Amino acid sequence: MSKLQRQVALQQWLSKTFNIAPPDLQMVSGDASFRRYFRFQLSGRSAIAVDAPPSTEKNHQFVALAEALTKQGLAVPTVYAADLNDGFLCIQDLGSSLLEQQLTQSNATQLYRQALQLIVQLQQTPVQSLPELERFDAAFIQRELDIFADWFVGQELALPDTWQQQADWSSLCRELSEAIMQQPYVAMHRDFHCRNLMLEQQRLVMIDFQDMVEGPICYDLVSLLRDCYVSWPESLVQDLSLEYFQQLPAPLAQSVSEEQWQRWFDLTGLQRHLKAIGIFCRLDHRDGKAAYRAAIPQTLSYALKVSAAYPELKTFHQWLASVTKGFSDELH
Repeated sequence: MSKLQRQVALQQWLSKTFNIAPPDLQMVSGDASFRRYFRFQLSGRSAIAVDAPPSTEKNHQFVALAEALTKQGLAVPTVYAADLNDGFLCIQDLGSSLLEQQLTQSNATQLYRQALQLIVQLQQTPVQSLPELERFDAAFIQRELDIFADWFVGQELALPDTWQQQADWSSLCRELSEAIMQQPYVAMHRDFHCRNLMLEQQRLVMIDFQDMVEGPICYDLVSLLRDCYVSWPESLVQDLSLEYFQQLPAPLAQSVSEEQWQRWFDLTGLQRHLKAIGIFCRLDHRDGKAAYRAAIPQTLSYALKVSAAYPELKTFHQWLASVTKGFSDELH
């Protein structure tokens, strides 16, 4: 079914579900997935219609998690109706104010502190109260690292297989996996950044949570503070990370040193950023969404800085620096 045909079917579903005339749908946005969002009028208020093809989108998880997270008091959009077979949803309209668009030098600290409290609230949510979260285990971690290997190294750079020895890739993967799996595991959004947080009447609301897993305590924190789409002075990042660390429950804070916390934070971020670089390349090469390439230089800079800071990652850092020399300039 074409996009136009799906849009007509979405209108018909909304008409039948809410007993209204087929509504006028105004495109709000598409995103990195195959979902599309439309704004329309429903009983005198604005609502969002979602076209989320069931062959590619996790609609069951989104609906189940929205209900479970709401019960736990977390700020997420309300789902008014869903057709899981066809992949149509109607959800609360939170407006158009993404955190990314609201951040300034003067309000960043206050807004990030608010976001950190949302992470704390999510991590305090019992995992058993959420619908069957997959565990971010060694196999999961490696699958994500393979996205970097396949799409950045294989497709973008087109390097021969010998790169893995040159980069000491297996050692890097082991170091990252061990650093991640040493951490306490909690409910994890998995994509907690400035484009997945909306500011609605001064309240931050999480969106795009269908990929939630049970994962390491540092992951959402580093996703937020070392965001692929916006960057802040490292001094602010360190201050907020330490602030968060100092608010951890006493038994954990007392058993983990600041140095250990920093290593968890850095290496968890490195795993995420390598995966993200691969995803940005996949979105271009496979899906024709070249706009995401603009995020590669920032994400690559994080990976280079972190890998340079740890002697055990020296071989990987030297390889990454050599194969990406001039890459950032190319993309600007």
